[in-house]
Amino acid sequence: MILRFSIALFFLLGISAVYAEKPASATLKERETQKQIDLQRKNGFGDNEIDTLHANIIGNLRKMKKLQDLGVDKTAAQYLAHTPEEHKELYKKDKDGKPYLEIKLPQGQSYIDYPTVFLYDGIAYIYPKEDFSDLDKIILTFRRVNADGTIHVKEMRRLVNPTPKSEGTEKDEKGEAKLDTNSDIRLEYYRSLTSDTIWPNDPVQPSEPDIAMVLNDEKDPLPYDKQKHIMRSYKKMLRKISKQTAFKLRNIELDQKQMITKILDYNTN
Repeated sequence: MILRFSIALFFLLGISAVYAEKPASATLKERETQKQIDLQRKNGFGDNEIDTLHANIIGNLRKMKKLQDLGVDKTAAQYLAHTPEEHKELYKKDKDGKPYLEIKLPQGQSYIDYPTVFLYDGIAYIYPKEDFSDLDKIILTFRRVNADGTIHVKEMRRLVNPTPKSEGTEKDEKGEAKLDTNSDIRLEYYRSLTSDTIWPNDPVQPSEPDIAMVLNDEKDPLPYDKQKHIMRSYKKMLRKISKQTAFKLRNIELDQKQMITKILDYNTN
């Protein structure tokens, strides 16, 4: 099955877009459309499902932490297999000592720039707050390199959400749940034409991006259709992350149940 690289391209498609002046003779429909766009940008790109997915992800991490604090993962590695296995820590730490969970995203071949074929991979870095009350940061990283040719075009694109908020009880002026605007999402682009350039599997990169921009900059917003595309793609990735963290949690819970069964499994005869 061929997976496309469109997710990895999602947040830089509007880099070269040039803003045209609004025609003086704009139709009523065009003016109304522009009003809706201006209102959307003013209010931000809040989405109830995105906030819910943030809540699901941190909820899974919180439950995993409780099981870890009970020593379930270490005990399972020691006693569930026929021979003791090496215990693998669930969290890694960045260069600043902050723990994060690494989630693998889609990888494969991309034909989006046919006839050039690219190999690509994706990684998500999930940072919980210190007390696991909410998520602290989410970084989505997508890398690709052409599979043939004499010049290796290497690219890395990153989406950084510095404040991924979960659904809360706070209400807006309409009495509806107040949503995170997501306006501060940062978009980064790295590029190299040398074969020896390697961007490490690390949320903290040693070099600055070649291009960086903010999703909903008040002074210079991205084209509206690209803003919507970015949020749709981000939501799609959050669904995958939510499923994978739920899967990791289920595995630890199964280990706990197996340990209980192992303790109680004695012959009464």
